[in-house]
Amino acid sequence: MPKIKINQFDKEFEAKSGENILEVLQREGIDINAYCGGFGYCGKCLIKIIKGSVAQPTAQEIKHLKEKISQGYRLACQAQIIEDIEIDIHDSITHKVEVLAESGEALLEELPVKKTNIQLKKPSLNQSLSLDEIVENQLPTSPIVRKWSVQALRELSRIENQDKMNFEIGFDEGQIYWANLDAEKASFLGIAFDIGTTTLACELLDLETGSTLYRAGALNRQASFGADVLSRLRAIQDNQGALSNLQELLLSSMNDLIQEACQKTGNDPNRILSVAVAGNTIMEHIFLGVSPISIGTAPFAPVFCRSYYTSARRVHLVVHPEAQVYIFPSVAGYVGGDIIAGIGAHDLENNNSTLLYVDIGTNGEIVLSDQGKIYCCGTAAGPAFEGAQIKHGTRATLGAIHQVEIENSDLKIYTIGDVAPRGVCGTGLIDALACLIKGDSVAPNGRLQKDNHLLSSRIQEEGKSHFFVLSHDPHVIVTQEDISQLQLAKAALQAGRKVLLHQANRSESDIDQVILAGAFGSFINPESAMTVGIIPRVKTVLSVGNASLFGAKKALLSKVFREKVENLAKKAQYVELSARSDFQEYFYEALIFERN
Repeated sequence: MPKIKINQFDKEFEAKSGENILEVLQREGIDINAYCGGFGYCGKCLIKIIKGSVAQPTAQEIKHLKEKISQGYRLACQAQIIEDIEIDIHDSITHKVEVLAESGEALLEELPVKKTNIQLKKPSLNQSLSLDEIVENQLPTSPIVRKWSVQALRELSRIENQDKMNFEIGFDEGQIYWANLDAEKASFLGIAFDIGTTTLACELLDLETGSTLYRAGALNRQASFGADVLSRLRAIQDNQGALSNLQELLLSSMNDLIQEACQKTGNDPNRILSVAVAGNTIMEHIFLGVSPISIGTAPFAPVFCRSYYTSARRVHLVVHPEAQVYIFPSVAGYVGGDIIAGIGAHDLENNNSTLLYVDIGTNGEIVLSDQGKIYCCGTAAGPAFEGAQIKHGTRATLGAIHQVEIENSDLKIYTIGDVAPRGVCGTGLIDALACLIKGDSVAPNGRLQKDNHLLSSRIQEEGKSHFFVLSHDPHVIVTQEDISQLQLAKAALQAGRKVLLHQANRSESDIDQVILAGAFGSFINPESAMTVGIIPRVKTVLSVGNASLFGAKKALLSKVFREKVENLAKKAQYVELSARSDFQEYFYEALIFERN
């Protein structure tokens, strides 16, 4: 078996027959940029061969790398290993991603999972009662026959020969989840998760006070399989073991966040007794180990849409084994529990205005709330907003250009961390495109034009194509192809909202407010978004942060909120865009950049 040595880790790994470099790195848990999931489309998994050789370059490598191939550079997903090699992954190693874990303040109401302390006395000889019946008779809302977890029964059996013992009991209306001996002073914790395609975010809560103890975020390790949900679907379809691999990567990412939260706050993970999880429909399927393949082809039917309850033990979360895990309901294959969590948390169905809720990402979800009626759709915006399929695109990591503006007739750029630019992320791309539109440097059809416009000096040619220079040193550009990718993404979002407005018999002028959710929506410049056409031009644009995480937090603290989102998921009217003849018409119209 040939071996692969990686400079950055001073480790060697064996390669299996026929494997490429990316497959070895994925198997060994080493994260590098692979936005397209290993199909060679994005050109981001750049590595350098230091010693040894690999198979001949593929057409994809020649397209992306050109003369760099002669310098030893290859694409990890394309370079098949044929002998021992040594490589450098500096150019593509995954950097820490900026993750939005801010949500909102949630009120402590009636908890879905409750805790109480009881004193258990053995029954007398003339009583025909079991120990579990004695416990149930002491619980609130008794008498109710509840199911018991095996763990709770085992703990209950520890009364042995004593007459009295103190127990902590965790329960809801239908089940007793755990029984802990002498735990009167122990903490009572819950954790809320937003499981996104690219990133994860969580909040650790004290369930007795409702206060947030810790919040954190991280890259979803599944990102090595691709930047969007479709790449996950392709992986599962092409590889029999991919589903379990993806589930394991997701759970390891979640468990690392759980451990971090507990270490930082000095808490025992075993005291996390309730978990709420919100994600898009495909991510929720993968979380449970359920194949989402049926969502990938018409009629795009999920295996399940209703909310789901399980135990932490069954999904291998490193919390109390019998902790209740609640998974949000979805509406359809491409409008998931994260959207229901968000619009429920912000009470869209109880608003008398006309509101547009937009979660911008690889699958841009749009919700129109018209006098409390909910219409929703999912648009295939593509991964351009994540920096994928963009020549110098990157995620929101250190050195990413995240803000661009015109100042004194020239361009000013800002990077994350205020360091030298290493690429441009989604918000920077939208700003740059807005500056080109405002400066008349891009035609309505999206073509760059150099003729004596404000930013003409930054528009240069390579062959027959133009590109726009964001940074001269280091060299960061936006190509004509990049603009085309952004054009397609914004057209999908624009056409999606036009269909929803048509469904509600409304026009854009009727929209009172646009609500931007998610990390991208929180950092995007609303004026730039309106200039490009991602959102309509309205007076009020509200960025609400991580709305999905906010909803998950509310679900930990309120039984009523869970009932609310169940009803919301049922009454939301889903519009399948691929079934609408007018979607294509709106889409082609939306490819034009309008002058404001």
